[in-house]
Amino acid sequence: MHIEQTISKLNQMKLTTMSRSLSESLDNGDNKDLTHEEFITLLVEDEYSARENRRLKRMISRANFKPELPCIADIVYKSERGFTKKEMLTFTTDRWIKNAQNIILTGPTGCGKTYLAEAIAHHACKMGHPSVKIRYPILFEEINAAKGTGTYLKYLKKLSKIKILVIDDFLMQSTSAANATALMDIIDEKQQTGSIVITTQYPIQKWHKKITDPTMTDAICDRLIHAAYKFKLKGESMRKNRKIP
Repeated sequence: MHIEQTISKLNQMKLTTMSRSLSESLDNGDNKDLTHEEFITLLVEDEYSARENRRLKRMISRANFKPELPCIADIVYKSERGFTKKEMLTFTTDRWIKNAQNIILTGPTGCGKTYLAEAIAHHACKMGHPSVKIRYPILFEEINAAKGTGTYLKYLKKLSKIKILVIDDFLMQSTSAANATALMDIIDEKQQTGSIVITTQYPIQKWHKKITDPTMTDAICDRLIHAAYKFKLKGESMRKNRKIP
């Protein structure tokens, strides 16, 4: 009865994995060769791992990644692609995130920019850093919707809680002065709280042509480009062989 009460209390405290592990271990006799300390450690580890897995699952579900969940381990490395495995290994630790460094991926359609961005952000999630991918046009739809409902500051605060903001198809459309100002707000916010990953078909030197306010363009470019990791992807479309990584 004592064990049943303990299991019940664990469930009431929402320690469901620990409860199940305790019950199964007692039924199977898995604890016989373990000290009390070792047995408790295993129960705690089971609960902790289950919670971390659930947290990661929630984080990824909010990140807007592709269903196949791009992974750094699956990246295809070819000399003509414009990056090396050693360079990508930089993003398997979170030093770049703690240093609030950005990543800029440029190159033609189909060269794998989005895959790389998602793979890096996915790995950041695994390290406990919330990440979200959003397409450039959709970003401004959300911004304008927030302004229309008077929740713009709340929207900026929401973005500030995201460690890695992936802006896909950056400068896909020309950016008005008003939208450039909003973009500047977001970039300034991220400089304090995390990193931005950019994917774009436009070479950095052509960004000024896509933003109508030259002064704002200078400020945006300075903040995004300064101390950023820059990769110019090359080669034929990876989609030809159905290989995006």
